[in-house]
Amino acid sequence: MDRKEAASKPDWRQSLSGGGFAMASRFVIGDKVHQAFSNHAEGTVVAIFKDRAGGLRYAVEMFGHRTIQIASEGSLVARDD
Repeated sequence: MDRKEAASKPDWRQSLSGGGFAMASRFVIGDKVHQAFSNHAEGTVVAIFKDRAGGLRYAVEMFGHRTIQIASEGSLVARDD
């Protein structure tokens, strides 16, 4: 597979099923979180995935904004609500 084909056709089977790699994450889908920096925006974790370097990233649906933000584990803090 050449580079252009790999960029345009991700392997969704691996990312959706979680097969092929173990993900030990601090947060799980559905966790309520807020950003540890700047505006302390609140949201809910809606997806967890690995970036190309192997680090975990979280897709967070932000309250009030109805947007999805991608965040690293270190930039999120669990909410107690």
